[in-house]
Amino acid sequence: MMNQRRNILITFECFVKKGEKYLMLHRASDKKIMPNVWMAPGGKRDHNEGLYEAVRREVKEETSLEVKNIQIKVVGNAYLKDLDTEVFFHLVRADYKSGKLKTEDGVGRLHWLLPNEILKLDNLLVELGPVLPHIFSENKNIISYKAEYKTGNKMSWFKMDR
Repeated sequence: MMNQRRNILITFECFVKKGEKYLMLHRASDKKIMPNVWMAPGGKRDHNEGLYEAVRREVKEETSLEVKNIQIKVVGNAYLKDLDTEVFFHLVRADYKSGKLKTEDGVGRLHWLLPNEILKLDNLLVELGPVLPHIFSENKNIISYKAEYKTGNKMSWFKMDR
């Protein structure tokens, strides 16, 4: 087998719940990956960093909030064809614990939204549409999927990995 170098990112998004609303991020227009796209706050995992540790760190850095009750809801991968990059991720849900929300930083703008508002967002990360009902549910099962993006937020295909 040929040794092929792969561009891989290990990431997560955290759907922070406060009351009936979830925190969503409208990414800044100057971002290399998914500019102007709506998704949950999150980021990359540092070297040898545990998932929950990374969630607490990134959520604090991006939002100034602390979270509790972190649950893995979805795992999977997406191939970004235009960037020749594979993104391996966890979509997690957590409850708001404490802190005052930042209004904006270099990442984008943060907004508390109801689930039905999130599903109607223009330029929502396409792959979230099919899995958001599971993220919002109390179902403890973890689901998985894979996707491919031609360019930006234009998905070529999506498949639940059962």
